[in-house]
Amino acid sequence: MALVAACPGRGEGTTGGMSRQGGGLISPFSEGIGHVGNEVRGIEAMPDYDAEAERLRQRVEPYLPRPLPDSEAACTSMLDGAREYYAGVDGEGSTAVATLAATRDADMDSCLEQTSPAAAACVAVLIAHNEGEYPWLLDQCSRAFPRAKG
Repeated sequence: MALVAACPGRGEGTTGGMSRQGGGLISPFSEGIGHVGNEVRGIEAMPDYDAEAERLRQRVEPYLPRPLPDSEAACTSMLDGAREYYAGVDGEGSTAVATLAATRDADMDSCLEQTSPAAAACVAVLIAHNEGEYPWLLDQCSRAFPRAKG
């Protein structure tokens, strides 16, 4: 899956969230789902990624659509959400929006092959609430809602 790793047009000190009228980030979680970035604390302070994934799963599951959409609908919603996020943050003419458009077919194929419908729906829900950027959310949601083996 092609991921938009760089965020052109953003200045130093900006955040991945979008402010709305009245200030603050829009989020279903009062304190957000986590912090983007890796603080250097040493090997002994390595995060427990399995525990973090389980916490994310428990917090996001109530917000997922019921029943879950099929793979194609979930992937479409995720990719549309990513595009809308970057258009809102960086503008319609941004490099991020252009990259997402250029890689749409490959991203859809990869999503259908590698991402569970629950993980794609998780990304769609969180990115709609400005909980983080697409690559990070995809990683976190894929950990929380892994694709079944086989």
